[in-house]
Amino acid sequence: MQPLPPYTVRKAGVDDLLGVVRIIDRVPVLTHDGLTELHRSTWARMMTTPDLTVYVADAAREIVGTTSLLVLPHVTYDCRPTAFIEPMVVTETHRRRGVARMMAERLLDDARVLGCHKVQVLCHKRHAGDGAHDFYRSLGFVPEAEGFRRYL
Repeated sequence: MQPLPPYTVRKAGVDDLLGVVRIIDRVPVLTHDGLTELHRSTWARMMTTPDLTVYVADAAREIVGTTSLLVLPHVTYDCRPTAFIEPMVVTETHRRRGVARMMAERLLDDARVLGCHKVQVLCHKRHAGDGAHDFYRSLGFVPEAEGFRRYL
């Protein structure tokens, strides 16, 4: 087996839509023609939304991971914002190689610089057995609240 190239984590740019959709939708062969107008308009909105940062992990100019950080300003906690992570996805061939940790460390550093009081992440119960919950615990996250969702 050939060694994988080194990884870098950076903020996503307007040209990264295809790579991000390939990961999120799990369609590695998706081409630009397969991107919908909704993909394009949503990405344009994301790229111009204040307090939203999308990150990508690259390996030899291929996007192999993505995550997002949303910072919510608020008057609680001495007016220090709360940050939210959603989603964190790494392609299967690059999992368990430190990619998610690199992305998480980058966004946690950015959240500290932004003065965030806390960072929250939701991780579905179905991921309790696949290592995701252990991963977040290893980063210092504590499962301390009951989460609720309502799909619309």
